Formats: sequence, C-alpha cells, structure tokens
Amino acid sequence: MKIYNNLNLNRKHRNSVIAIGNFDGIHLGHLKVINEAKKMAKKNKLPFGLMTFEPVPVMFFNKKIKNHRINSLEQKKDQLKKLKLDFLIVIKFNKNFSSLSPEEFIKKIIHKKTSCRFLYVSKNFRFGFKRKGNIETLKKYEKQYNFKNVIVKPFKVKKKLSLQHLLEKK
Repeated sequence: MKIYNNLNLNRKHRNSVIAIGNFDGIHLGHLKVINEAKKMAKKNKLPFGLMTFEPVPVMFFNKKIKNHRINSLEQKKDQLKKLKLDFLIVIKFNKNFSSLSPEEFIKKIIHKKTSCRFLYVSKNFRFGFKRKGNIETLKKYEKQYNFKNVIVKPFKVKKKLSLQHLLEKK
C-alpha cells in the first residue's frame, strides 16, 4: 500500500476508486464502505484507495479534545494495510485545508488532485468550510468533474455476526 502524505498521486493511482472518511478504528460501517468501493475497483479494473485526515477534524476544531480517536494514525495505517488497499491519502487537516469551500474541495482535491472515477462516502458525510458540503453537493458536481458519487447505505446487523465472519466473507 502506497501512503501519500500529500496530494501528489502517482499517475497509476489517479482515475481510481476512492473512499473518504476518518476511518478511525475500522468498524463494521467502515468495512461496508471499504468493501463496496473495493468491489467497484475490481469490477472496473481501477486502483482503490482511501482518503483520510490527520488530525481528526473534531480534534482540530476543539483543542480541548486531546484524543478523540479509537486508533492512532500508525494503528490506522496498520489496520488499513491488512485490507489490501492500493493507496492511502492522509490529508493534513489544518487551517488552510479547513477553509476550502465544498466546491473548492471538489474542484481542487477530488477533481484536480485525484481525478477519481468513483467516490465512496457514507450518507452523513460532511465536508468543506463549516461542513457546508454534503452528499447533495457531491451529486451536484459529479457530471461537471467526471466522477460518480456512491453513497453507501448504513450497515445494519440482521443477525448476530462476528467481525471474523465478516472478514471471511470478502
């Protein structure tokens, strides 16, 4: 798994399938997003990666919160390596990044930096300055910037399942 600490992706990782989120402590909901995105990548013979943020945005905005995370960044990277991603993008969440409007985020990051073909998010995904962007914002710009936004439905447990059982289903 190639880890990017910037947005200078190799050509082979552009035009890919990307899932965006904090992915802090890979829980069943995260696994659903990741596995659906991974299936799309395999079906279309595209590279698959994740985009995440450091620090976790809630910690950036509230300095009193010292550790609003399940796993450290290193633990997160270790967990994600086991999921056989092609690449991981770790965006430094800072004042500059947090001031991007939702439209700037889509144009500058999603379109110009990743050129992703499929973008996977959960239904409660919020982004951009003051969290003004949402899934409707992504839908609004997908034709203009040539990507397909896929909103993964929430994970619901129908019967008692173990994490091991879910991992074996891949």
